[in-house]
Amino acid sequence: MGAAVSIARSPLVKTRSGPIRGREYLLNDGRVVDMYMGIPYAEPPVGKLRFQKPQPVKPWTEELDCVKFGPRCPQTDEYFAQFLNIVGKDEANCLTLNVFTPRWRENTEKKFAVMVWVHGGGFSIHSSSNYGDTSIARNLCVKDVVVVSMNYRLGPFGFFTTGDDVCRGNLGLWDQTLALQWVHDNIEAFGGDPDNVTVFGQSAGGASADLLAISPHSRGLFHRVIPMAGCGECDFAMRTNESQAKLCREFARYLGWTGEDSDSEGLLHFMQAQPSHRLEVGIHPKKVNAKKILKLGRGFHHSQSGNLYFVPNFDGDFFPRPMSELRREGPRKPIMCGTTENEGLFFVALGGFQKTCEGFRRFCRGIFRECDYGSDEESVRKDVYDFYMKDVDPKDKEKVTEKMVELMGDYAINAGVMRYVRKMSEIGNDVFFYCFEYYNPDGFGFLRFMLPFKGATHCSEVRYVLGKGVFAKFRPNDADLEMLDIMTTFFTNFAKYGNPNGDVSVSDDHQLWEMYDPKQPFRHLRIQLPMPAMADDYQRRRTEFWDKIFARNRAKAML
Repeated sequence: MGAAVSIARSPLVKTRSGPIRGREYLLNDGRVVDMYMGIPYAEPPVGKLRFQKPQPVKPWTEELDCVKFGPRCPQTDEYFAQFLNIVGKDEANCLTLNVFTPRWRENTEKKFAVMVWVHGGGFSIHSSSNYGDTSIARNLCVKDVVVVSMNYRLGPFGFFTTGDDVCRGNLGLWDQTLALQWVHDNIEAFGGDPDNVTVFGQSAGGASADLLAISPHSRGLFHRVIPMAGCGECDFAMRTNESQAKLCREFARYLGWTGEDSDSEGLLHFMQAQPSHRLEVGIHPKKVNAKKILKLGRGFHHSQSGNLYFVPNFDGDFFPRPMSELRREGPRKPIMCGTTENEGLFFVALGGFQKTCEGFRRFCRGIFRECDYGSDEESVRKDVYDFYMKDVDPKDKEKVTEKMVELMGDYAINAGVMRYVRKMSEIGNDVFFYCFEYYNPDGFGFLRFMLPFKGATHCSEVRYVLGKGVFAKFRPNDADLEMLDIMTTFFTNFAKYGNPNGDVSVSDDHQLWEMYDPKQPFRHLRIQLPMPAMADDYQRRRTEFWDKIFARNRAKAML
């Protein structure tokens, strides 16, 4: 795993934006990966450009030193900053990307497949700097791919909307699209193949990858997609235009706006005039310590916003037609998609939910809302409670906790991913479906004090793809290294060939990972040690129940 960051500069690359120079990373075998970091791809979204679509960066003529990550986009993560590997400072001038490319491309005429990483964080926190540089070089680039990571606007900066033409919103998705356009226009200069680009991401990044594959503004800029533990079908990933606009108006009133709801111009001008720090602290208070994690919502609160405040919305612009129509009309792309075994474990640990039957009911009241289900609200809550708790002894706290974990994982992630996999396969996409089950019990960092039990959960798989931990620093043991090699091989094979098994044109014998078949809807690859294997009962088929529940969601039916 070890290697050294050289003080030597990388070769000059002449991009369409201007000349840049990065730094080199020396691998143990003597090969070099060039790292170009903090490359501007858009004009700073400040002043009148705040809450506007990103503008391409103005070209420069002098050589630009690109040797470190650019600043993070403004965000509120005071709690997470105490525990996660948060890198860099917040600045509005944050729209940068990073390119990690093998130097040995000079010895071959063939261009490398390109992998573009979109980070997660609930559309609210994190940046590309949280997910690695040297770890990407030694774990992904070493397998003959070029990797790009990007920053995009978050929270209200990225997903504020007035609900009309004044500000349609989805600015974070427009940022991602402009970054992909930059990749398309420039990646060949780094040895990458603009005609073989894979977008991959986890959680909100996985949802972004899927949404980028849907929109006619972005879907032609890449060719394969890997949504990890998140997609556009997940409940958290998309909101109606009307409900998101209502939330944004209430947020503005929380900050002091007193205008009429119909005055979209006035609302936009008010928000553009606010100092960045006010938009950051408006959601959660700044002075928060670990003991007060459960009180993070003391700032702005909207009872009908679900678990996240600022998310993509069905705006009629980035998404000009209904989502189902956009899925059907889009170009077919190979897809690799999946979840971890216990997605809900992460959310139960951080959410501080009372692990009792009453706590279960309280959670149901929070997620099944009248704005979504109308008069069917109470009936839905009862059906969900009965499905999970029917045979559970209320005094058995371990069993109640287990059911809470199942509920949160199914509701937030699993059910949406299952629908996505089935839909995309039925309309003709090659889909490879997985469930990641491996975990190192010593790899949870601060979460170890909060988890009711240990298992593969939300974000667990990321360290085995990028080589960098989300919860804690990644200090791999031998089993970790074995899983790291398995996962990076699957991912780079998929990027290069559209199949995680590798180049099947050479040989299709002994393919470990079967393509998804809608006739066997719960069949998937269990990723575990000593060897991944196909299995038939994804999440014990609980997602069948959720198809019936979401069919009763009036708001989702409008998307």
